[in-house]
Amino acid sequence: MVAIWAAFTSSVQDPDYWWHYRVGRWMLDNGRLPSTDLFTYTATGHAWIDHEYLSEVLIALLQGWGGLAAVSLFFGALTWAGFWLIYKTAGAGRRPYVIAGLGIALAALAGAPIWGPRAQMITFFFACLELYWLRGYLQGRSRAINWLPLAVALWANFHGGFLVAYVFLGVAIAAEAVGWVLDRRDAAHLMRLRTLGRVLGLSLLAALATPHFYRVFLNPLETLSSATQRRLIVEWFSPDFHLTVLLPFLAAILLLFLAFALRRPAAYDLFLALAALALSLESVRNLVLFIAAVTPILIESLSATWREESERRGWRLPGATPAPLFAALTALALVVIAGASGYRIATALAHQDADTRASYPVAAGDWLRAHPEVGTRMYNQYGWGGYLADRFYPDASRRVFIFGEATLMGDRLLQQYQDVQTLRRNWVQVLDDYQVDYVVYNRDEALANVLATEPNWQRVYQDDVAVIYVRKT
Repeated sequence: MVAIWAAFTSSVQDPDYWWHYRVGRWMLDNGRLPSTDLFTYTATGHAWIDHEYLSEVLIALLQGWGGLAAVSLFFGALTWAGFWLIYKTAGAGRRPYVIAGLGIALAALAGAPIWGPRAQMITFFFACLELYWLRGYLQGRSRAINWLPLAVALWANFHGGFLVAYVFLGVAIAAEAVGWVLDRRDAAHLMRLRTLGRVLGLSLLAALATPHFYRVFLNPLETLSSATQRRLIVEWFSPDFHLTVLLPFLAAILLLFLAFALRRPAAYDLFLALAALALSLESVRNLVLFIAAVTPILIESLSATWREESERRGWRLPGATPAPLFAALTALALVVIAGASGYRIATALAHQDADTRASYPVAAGDWLRAHPEVGTRMYNQYGWGGYLADRFYPDASRRVFIFGEATLMGDRLLQQYQDVQTLRRNWVQVLDDYQVDYVVYNRDEALANVLATEPNWQRVYQDDVAVIYVRKT
């Protein structure tokens, strides 16, 4: 648990971070939520349902107080708190420590593509909290699940991922319904069904306690129903298991199948695991929901299998009070692990500027600021839109073509962006229709290479990251 903190605390690298910060800063400066697009010249009339407004205000406050390091440390701590809830949900303190430790470590590795300073970690934390309350209630240890509507009211003001609260509640209701159908003499199933149904109804009402009222449901549903977004935005792709970084996730899936093969799962565990697996295979961004839901199941199931097998075979491990030398060595190991983790975190945060320069058009932005006479309408790389919007807002000649709020951009604009990026037959027409007169794009990508051959375009800037082309007059 000490070591994994380093896995969660990294420099800011999420492309959406920059526009989230700028919107948060705008809200603090103006005392209201944005109602229409702020940053583009292509979607200026689009209505904005900003379902992450509290996350953006939080980010702006954190960065204003302690810079990007404060943002990284906060979201690292929030993710770690989610893992502490996973640890408690699994009852890991009562499990064989090797199984519990390996389960926690595998979960931390499996989420490597997602961890970082991003609003989605708020959904991860709330999902872990809900699952902790649900398991405690279903096992008869706690009635804290009655607090879920209040948690959903807060969750819905921070992130659109609050919809997963209803998925997990639905899983628990389905499991209890199956239990009641199979054994109607057990009144506990019916009692739990009534409680969970009441919590579900109150949670649906609680989500309305936002500035958007019923529209709080629309933005996430529009994203989920948009074939264009799911086809073009990388984090909505299905996991590609050819990538090395996703192999721990694959290992967790295989271990889940093994655990269920060795020991028949309870209905709740089975339904929850299948729902989380379906979500994570449908979109890589849902991988954190798989981790939150399945890690406790893996630890509990494999621990129970080990206990049953050891009792059947008569395996016994000698127990003894730790000797002073052993205790001293354990304390030393803990200090070393904590020191190594702290060093890794400090190193990651110290590289923030270098990471930003390697991933975003920092130097190209410097050049644009030094040449305000260049360009009036920009075509930009999608992932750079947030950075450029943050850097140049409210400069009218530096408004971006597109940025990462895909629902606000709309499917039509997303498709037009893709037409240019992939050089479809109408790519020149799109640039003409929007009167684009300069392009800020990745160096050596197809679009940049083709513009180099176009007589109507001139390259005016180039570095290792970005290239700028200006339309000749």
